This record gives sequence, C-alpha cells and structure tokens, in this order.
Amino acid sequence: MRYQGRHVDPFAVWADFVEFPQNLKQGSDDEFSPLVVCPNPDHHTDKKHFQINLQKPLVHCFAGCGISGTYEHAIGMIEGIKPREARKRILKHSRVGGVAKKRKRNAGTTEIVSPDALLYDRYIPPAGMEYLQSRGISPTSINKWELGWDADELRLVIPVKDARNRTRLLIRRAVRDRDQPKYLYTEGVERNGLLFGTGQIDLGMVRSFGIILVEGSIDAIMQHQDGFTTTLAILGSKLSEIQARQIMNMRPFKVYTMFDADGAGISATNSVISKLQRVPISVVRYPKGVTDPAEMTRDQRERQIGRAISRREFHRIVSSLGVRSTTPIRRERKSFG
Repeated sequence: MRYQGRHVDPFAVWADFVEFPQNLKQGSDDEFSPLVVCPNPDHHTDKKHFQINLQKPLVHCFAGCGISGTYEHAIGMIEGIKPREARKRILKHSRVGGVAKKRKRNAGTTEIVSPDALLYDRYIPPAGMEYLQSRGISPTSINKWELGWDADELRLVIPVKDARNRTRLLIRRAVRDRDQPKYLYTEGVERNGLLFGTGQIDLGMVRSFGIILVEGSIDAIMQHQDGFTTTLAILGSKLSEIQARQIMNMRPFKVYTMFDADGAGISATNSVISKLQRVPISVVRYPKGVTDPAEMTRDQRERQIGRAISRREFHRIVSSLGVRSTTPIRRERKSFG
C-alpha cells in the first residue's frame, strides 16, 4: 500500500492493535482485511466489527463507534495522540524502494534491521546444553521454542515471535557468569512492543482462565513446560502501552502477575495494574525462600496461583513494607514473596 509516497505494510501497522486470524495469508491482492475485534478502547465488545482497507489508508467499524476514517485518525483515537504522531507510527512500517526503512538509534547513526540479523544456528554445543539442563529446560522445550546458539558471541539464542509466528527479535543469553550483560537483543527492534510466547498460547484458555505474566523468556518457557500455557513474558521490568493493548485484544478472563519478589518485580506489577485497569488482576506470591518463578516446582506454581491476592491486597502489603519500587526487598524483613 502507498502512504505518503512510501510502501507501507498494513498488516505490520495494525499488528500492534488488532488480532488477525492465525491462518491469514498476506501478500494477496485483497482490498480488505478480515473482520477483527475493534481496537477502539472505548468500544467494549468481543464481536468482530472492524475492517482495514489494505490498498488505501482507511479503516471502518461497522458498529459505528467513531473510529472509522484514515489510519492516522484511528491510531490517534487508540493511542490518544495527534495525527502527526500517528503518521510517524505508520511510517515506521514503510519501505523505500524495497529496502527496510532506517531507524534512528542516536544522533548521527542509523541502523537497518535486515533478515540476516535474525539468523542463528539451531545446533547448541555442550556449553549451551549444560546451561539449559541446569535451568531444567527439556529437549522438548528446546525444540518447541526453537532455541539455538550464537557461535560468535558464545550465547544461547532465544527467538521472539509475534502472533503470526514471525521471528521479530533474537535474545542472546549469556551462559557464562563473566559475560555481561546477561542479555543482548537484536539492535533496531523495540522489545517493549512484543510479548514472548504470544504465538504459543491458547486464546480459548486465555478467555476462560486468564494470562500469567512473567518478566523473562526463560521464566515463560519454564511455565509452559509445567503446563501453564497461557504465560507471556514482558521482556523487561515494566509493561508497555503496546503490550497492554495486545493483552486487552486477547480479552483475558484475568491476569496473574508472577514477577520476581524484589523492587523491580513490584515496579512491574504496578505497571500492569495501572495499564490494565479494566481486567481483574491477581498477584502471585512465592513460598518462603523463593524469589523467582523459575525456582518453583509445578505443584508450587499451581498452589501459589490458587492463593494469588487481589491488587488491593498487594498495595496494602507493599505499603506495609515501606519499600520503594526500585529497592530490593530484604528477606530478613517481612517479605512480599
């Protein structure tokens, strides 16, 4: 599609706001997308009223919620931003002469995210396998999540895919203590626009049980391995606005937070509570001596999820601890975990 003199991928533009059918074939000559759930935050419905014009920058909601019009008008309503800012969002998904548009990294430098940046070796040497075994990750999970190896960096590779099973980001995880930082990410890709595990979850279970949120990809893999298959990782210490919209589009019955029992975990929980105010939130606490969800057994996970507390109780406990969101919780004091 042409937009302001550039080629724009309409599916990429709208992937952050709507959930397309997983069997959707892109690249066809269709004029319109399939009907999807309307992303207007003021249009509360599970019905599919919203359609995107794939050849012109126009959208339409057949329920008449007011979002219909240009791409920039609709995105402005969703994001609460001005048309100029909405146009910038759209042009992030543009191509000039078939080459990916350059993204600014900082003053005087630019970067192109090429397909080669997302290539890696599926063979994992003994050093990588030893690390995975030490974390309790099974061969089945290694295959399921398509884990691999970066022979140059000597790091484990964890691919991050979107809801349409496209690899969008590579996480390179150190397996040696001396290698810092622990995590390296594909340059030019904003990881706060992705939720690790999106392509692996069952939306039926999401709407009947809910979503479990963890911080890191390893945590999510361990959760899925133990049968908690609606777990997603936010890949950081705070839930972003884009991630919050993606979760809302899934229409979860409830959201459980399982972040680390420290100051960063409290900050992450607060970000979920503030951005998902229309969804019931339950906060999972940990058994004594446990600070990380990956440290729990399957039975402990199930038991602690069943004992999860409300957002109100969470705020009461944090207030009683007198702990700031950036300060680690001391285990010798009364612990949130």
